[in-house]
Amino acid sequence: MEKVMETQFVTDATGTPVRVIMDYQDYVKIAEQLHLPLTATTTVKERNPLDWYSLTESANSILNGLVALASRETRKEQNKPNPDQKRIEGLGKLRKEVIEALNDNENFSSQERMEHVIEKYSPILLAEKKKLQF
Repeated sequence: MEKVMETQFVTDATGTPVRVIMDYQDYVKIAEQLHLPLTATTTVKERNPLDWYSLTESANSILNGLVALASRETRKEQNKPNPDQKRIEGLGKLRKEVIEALNDNENFSSQERMEHVIEKYSPILLAEKKKLQF
């Protein structure tokens, strides 16, 4: 039988949660031998420490890509004989919003916030790139 080692949180005799790394079945045996009540466990999924760096790079890349795309497309539109003012305004708003997101340190304060930034702006970048392929 293969043992599965997991990080578990158990409550000690004083009621304090304690982080324990052991096979749960071993824990059950010890608790039974000591006549301790079994408490519900919680399995915690630990994140890879490198996730922070990859999320930072991804979020930065997406946001900078949107700023560059909006700037480039605004310039192209302005150089046309009959520029589409609505497109220029829309690109300007997008550029301003993305620059604010880049400058907001809170967006890079946690992995969850960076994931949110990626989920929000990645589809916008992809959609804008698809528009350019026509």
